[in-house]
Amino acid sequence: MFRKTFVYLLLLSLVFQCLGSLGLLTWFIVNREYITNELCENKERPMMHCNGQCVLMKKLKKWGEAESQDSERYINKIEALVIVPETLKLKAPIPTLRQWIVPPYSGRYYYLYATSLFHPPRMI
Repeated sequence: MFRKTFVYLLLLSLVFQCLGSLGLLTWFIVNREYITNELCENKERPMMHCNGQCVLMKKLKKWGEAESQDSERYINKIEALVIVPETLKLKAPIPTLRQWIVPPYSGRYYYLYATSLFHPPRMI
């Protein structure tokens, strides 16, 4: 039960992260009348036909800046973890722990060339 809940929460957070701007656009479309009448900066100038798009642009810009800051932070962490392959060269070969054992079975399988097709191979 705990695993399913954890998986669903993780999936929900990944979907939210990927589709955050789509969520903002949906919020804008659903609440367009409220945004136009209450939150719009250009409601005193109706000839601009802003219809609340200024609020949407501000929110999308804020979302993009936060996302770019997060990506820059992760890029810096990734760059700090670069490993140079030359430092991993070993001076001596690694000894193998397995020993190859040849089985004592010595029965070999031999067959004769058959000219007819529909019969099993013959054993010598």
